[in-house]
Amino acid sequence: MKRLLLLCFLAASLCACVDENSDLGHTLVDSSFYNVYVDTCTVDISTVLEDSIVTRGDSICQIGHYRDDTWGAVTATYYAEYSTASFTPDEDCSYTLDSLVLVMKHSGHYWGDTLTRPGIRVYRLATPIELADDDDLYNHSTWVTESTPLFSFTYRPRPGEARVQEIRLPDAWGQQLLDDLVNQEEYFDSQEDFKREFPGLAFVPDENAQCISGFLINDSSLCLTLHYHEVGIQRTEKELTFSVNTDCAYTGIRHDRTGSPLSRVRSGIENYVHSTDLGHRAYLQGLTGYYNQLEFPYLNELQDAGQIVSIESATLYLYPLKGSYNRTNQLPEDIRLYITDENNVLEDYVYGSDGVTVQTGNLTVDEVFGRDTYYSFDLTEFIRNNFGTWGINRQKLLMNMNSSDAATTFNQVVFTNDPDTERKCRLDVRFKIYNEQ
Repeated sequence: MKRLLLLCFLAASLCACVDENSDLGHTLVDSSFYNVYVDTCTVDISTVLEDSIVTRGDSICQIGHYRDDTWGAVTATYYAEYSTASFTPDEDCSYTLDSLVLVMKHSGHYWGDTLTRPGIRVYRLATPIELADDDDLYNHSTWVTESTPLFSFTYRPRPGEARVQEIRLPDAWGQQLLDDLVNQEEYFDSQEDFKREFPGLAFVPDENAQCISGFLINDSSLCLTLHYHEVGIQRTEKELTFSVNTDCAYTGIRHDRTGSPLSRVRSGIENYVHSTDLGHRAYLQGLTGYYNQLEFPYLNELQDAGQIVSIESATLYLYPLKGSYNRTNQLPEDIRLYITDENNVLEDYVYGSDGVTVQTGNLTVDEVFGRDTYYSFDLTEFIRNNFGTWGINRQKLLMNMNSSDAATTFNQVVFTNDPDTERKCRLDVRFKIYNEQ
């Protein structure tokens, strides 16, 4: 039926959307060339759940809890080992504590209600973090903590801003740390000794929170800063910083999809779910691991338009569902298409017309009505290469955010692909046909 409808449309296109005939070589044979435009090529977009995402060593972490009807309930916890610090006391001086402070810098990423004040409980890890057999840590990894939190605090989310928050930690902990430094306890001598004495911290969100926020991980964020005075002939204010050892730190994700549209999606690319089985929608989100597969099942039917068909251009348009993005949910600015073979083995990116620059979706945002927000890709070369191919010779496309955003943010898109609506995933193709007369 789809084939018949496509042929009928093409027949109409030849009358309504063609250039004037070009009678080239008419002294040798009667022939005609036509330029044809068609925007009804079916886009088959599916949702895929990645088995796991490497989150070790990232420069941004996520902490918080959020639940909604679309995605279900997501909890993001950050687990961090800390690096030892070098300190040599002066025997002629004494030392007094000012404070021990946790410094947190917002990355500007968020997901949820930024008008709330989410709570975070900080636990000491029960044992040092150990890497998996492949020397990595993943979003599904968990680690055991002590039963009682060391301290807790609330914070104000800072959407789109790289603000700094400082949380004063218990003075008893700061005093113990300073005393051990002055006494030159041996556990400061190496990282292995330090993490056995102090395995690290887990930043665990309150389960009733409704916002997840991103924080920078570097020498001045998520660090523990010991402020003290060195008292000798003069009184000198000093500080010592214990920063996160990113080799053994990661964001852990728990995702409860019960009752959400995604409850039927199972991990693994072989378990992809077509948009037709998800209410004509497809889902993409960082950190939870949702991405997309795209195919064009009726592309070869364009061959029936003429004796010779030549693809001139092809543009893919992908529309986020209206109302699915706002101040609660951030759209990714960078999404990419990856070319795979029939076994889903990655072969290449989809590049721009220069053949060098990776396309990133060319996001256009309708700031006024929110209806004409879309991503677009130039697929001319890909369509040319796959036009007329079948089976094992036909390539497919996978779509995801860039690897950094996919592993550090909850940016997300719900694509709409309802064939009965004007704004849906579509492939616009311009081609030439040649017919002998």
